[in-house]
Amino acid sequence: MPVRRGEYQFLPYGMHHVWRSYLRVFRPGKFNKFKEQRYRSMSDPHSCRPFDQYRCIFVHIPKCAGISVSRSLFGNVSGAHHSIRKFQIMFAPNEFAEYFKFTFVRNPWDRLVSAFHFLKKGGLTVQDKDWSDRYLAPYPDFDAFVRQGIQNRRILMFPHFRPQYTYICLFGRQPAMNFIGHFENLSRDFDYICQTLKLDTSLKSLNRNPDRETDFRRYYTNETRDIVGRLYADDIRMLGYTFDRPHPSTA
Repeated sequence: MPVRRGEYQFLPYGMHHVWRSYLRVFRPGKFNKFKEQRYRSMSDPHSCRPFDQYRCIFVHIPKCAGISVSRSLFGNVSGAHHSIRKFQIMFAPNEFAEYFKFTFVRNPWDRLVSAFHFLKKGGLTVQDKDWSDRYLAPYPDFDAFVRQGIQNRRILMFPHFRPQYTYICLFGRQPAMNFIGHFENLSRDFDYICQTLKLDTSLKSLNRNPDRETDFRRYYTNETRDIVGRLYADDIRMLGYTFDRPHPSTA
């Protein structure tokens, strides 16, 4: 069943508290790392202070306009590419339950095209470029990448290629979100978030790739379409996308 606004679940309060307490005692390094990010100075681009200021949590799925959304709302890229499970470490159970949790998703076939070309051009960081040089260099074009590379687990689990459900679900395939915006309806859904957070701001257009075809379907053959359909079947089913209808059925 497609995900719609307002449908979400999260780890029950007691289980969340127990798991967080376990990490505090037995994995203090991991626990403190996420807690520290919450209180960093706003001069740090990954500070999560805005989340407390606006009582929200933004899950930034790579290649879903997250940089534009985050910088427009918060002035930085709060939280980087943390999954919702990581934010359960950062925030206490009552905070996690009360904060407005939102994300943006994208048609999986389109997202894969965007991620491949983004990383082939070097990405944004040295780490992006190093990873691309190591893992994407063997594939001269997108077709070869899909047929020969994307099924490699080291590639599929890289943040830009990870299935979207792994960012927004805590268990099973039920998103722990109050709102799921769509890349294909970016302006409309961004306005809804601004209204919810009582923010008066406009959406910046950042990190776009002007070199790729606008219609992602031009990059696919029947074979590669089906490969991606199988690998991202959970995203496709959960988020309401199809190949022939680029916009989600929930939009």
